[in-house]
Amino acid sequence: MDDKMINCWELKNCGREKEGTRVSELGECVAAKENLGHSCWAVAGTLCEGKVQGTFAEKEKDCVQCIVYIKYNRLNGSEGEQVIQVFPEEDIKYKTVLLDHFNKVGRKI
Repeated sequence: MDDKMINCWELKNCGREKEGTRVSELGECVAAKENLGHSCWAVAGTLCEGKVQGTFAEKEKDCVQCIVYIKYNRLNGSEGEQVIQVFPEEDIKYKTVLLDHFNKVGRKI
């Protein structure tokens, strides 16, 4: 792994990664379970602001100000293109999560 492109749980020090310090209290984060450490804003159940969050639509205002989103979002993040290149499997999962979300809300992309 590129040392510069650390996972969200490392950037945020949330302790919900596998065997993390807060797993017994809050459970393992879905972003960690699904290897989406550069795409956490797209999945429900991440830990932000000290509490477990809902869907991106519910947490968007917080996520767009978060260092993880600012660095790794694919459209205009400072390292978004690198995520696609360095973590292609994660990018596929990320796109699948987004497609599933849009299909559930009935939006066309």
